[in-house]
Amino acid sequence: MTENQFDQASHIGSHIDLLADMSNVMSRAKPGKVDAIVVPTIYPHRVGPAIALAKALECKIVLLCSTDSQRREIEKIGRALHADTLTLVVPPGYGHPLLDFERRAMEKHTDIAVKRNIGLLLARLCGWRTVFFLDDDIRGMEPSLIARAAGLTERYPVVGFQITDFPDNSIVCHAGRVSGGVQSTFMGGNALLVDTTRVGTFFPAIYNEDWFFMYDAVAARSACIAGRLWQLAYEPFDRSAAPEEFGEIIAEGLFRALHYESDVSTLYFWMDAIKKRSRFIEEVVDRLHGSAREQSVPDRDRILSRLDEAKKRLMEISPMSCLSFYRTWRGNVDIWQRQLLDLPTSLTPEQAIRYLRLSSG
Repeated sequence: MTENQFDQASHIGSHIDLLADMSNVMSRAKPGKVDAIVVPTIYPHRVGPAIALAKALECKIVLLCSTDSQRREIEKIGRALHADTLTLVVPPGYGHPLLDFERRAMEKHTDIAVKRNIGLLLARLCGWRTVFFLDDDIRGMEPSLIARAAGLTERYPVVGFQITDFPDNSIVCHAGRVSGGVQSTFMGGNALLVDTTRVGTFFPAIYNEDWFFMYDAVAARSACIAGRLWQLAYEPFDRSAAPEEFGEIIAEGLFRALHYESDVSTLYFWMDAIKKRSRFIEEVVDRLHGSAREQSVPDRDRILSRLDEAKKRLMEISPMSCLSFYRTWRGNVDIWQRQLLDLPTSLTPEQAIRYLRLSSG
């Protein structure tokens, strides 16, 4: 890393240039086959469009809910829309030896990493090649678009979509946008096609788990965008920023490094990453305070309180903890890959569900 790289802007508002943009050639793309759609959900009323997509694509859909009551409600919808629907319960505290390999306790943001890893394991056990990870609040999934995007996995093992409306960002990045800063969106696990035979990573139990999952493909320039979808609007400042901060600083640091070919294996890099993160948050705070004199920002005080949560959490994060996470995570990827090699690959879905000790009702 050269010295002048530590004088760069505090925040990179867009990482989109790390991806190949195939959206302009989608009309000529050859359709591919989707083997399964994997949807983590706790909202039965939202899953209808995903089930309808699975029916149109003639593929399986795996709906991973958290309670029996959610499963029962989803099954009412699923039976009416698509017969090839698997509705599984992943209860809080669910564990399996295949998911006990992570060597470091994380700040678990939600259970979404566990559910997505179950999707990866089901794909391995059942021999599904192309899996579409899809969140229940994503919309605009035209079957022809998804099929052509699946065809791109012949060349790009990770194919995603940019979600620009409603933008899917962290709380701090949402605040940055509200304050007038430049903030784009990347692609993520909320709408992601994966060739599971060529991707050997997993979703770690940390905020930005999808960025870590995609990291190797992005670094190898083997990830692309196939177009744009949209997301149901939500209130970004209803939740605390603190649980996001560690995953944010690591992910943003790793992806910043891809722009500049920086060495992320040094304490020096992570010292600078923390300084840049602190400066970025302060810049957003200053812009919000300045906006009070020029124009009204709705809910400005609450946004400032969220930024204060992020600042306090950031003060607890050391360069060594960042480097330690990076080293441990890379070791965990190796463990995950070795585990996959020992798994059967031709089970029926029912056999795979029993193998993973899950309940399908």
